[in-house]
Amino acid sequence: MNAELHPRVSLKQYYLSARGLSTAVAAVALPFASKIVSSESSAYLFPPLGNMDGIARVGLLALCLGVSVGVYFLVAARPPKSPSRIVWGALFLAAICLLAYLSAYQRFVRRIDIPTRETSLYVSVGYQRTAFADQTFPSASDGEMLRARGASEEEIGRLWTEKSLIIARLLLYLSCSLATLALLFLFSFGVAYDISHQDFTKTKES
Repeated sequence: MNAELHPRVSLKQYYLSARGLSTAVAAVALPFASKIVSSESSAYLFPPLGNMDGIARVGLLALCLGVSVGVYFLVAARPPKSPSRIVWGALFLAAICLLAYLSAYQRFVRRIDIPTRETSLYVSVGYQRTAFADQTFPSASDGEMLRARGASEEEIGRLWTEKSLIIARLLLYLSCSLATLALLFLFSFGVAYDISHQDFTKTKES
């Protein structure tokens, strides 16, 4: 498709449309979706990252907004010739990242039940214990250590080495973020392509 045959949809027009605005809303909502759902569900939407949680969410928000704007320049300005390849590629990437996230979640996230509050707390741990943990809890499981010492960041830092905590949480964040970004890309791409394709069809008919 020649660029001359396709009228450029401006960035303002794109985001003023109801469907274009929905991509921006999705980009803003996804990083904080776990804050508005039940505590049980929130643990799966975004991993527990301890002190990294706040800056991690802001970083993901910036990345989501970047994907939303990037899709506009990829699609709305000039629709690709083979959208199906892009869709299947993004879907494949989302599936791989989701599997990586599930693996990291299984390995590094622990659930601590609090009977007195009738609730549960989710925390992330490292892959290497400290000398203190090895000496105090030589044969205890991660959950047993957390129940004995508490699930505060201070206690977690005493039980697992700082390096292992950082790497484990980065793996959780990276896999979760990439899966989120890939799914957001799929949604934004579909919306942007539909807007652009309809605009081109109307112009061609007129």
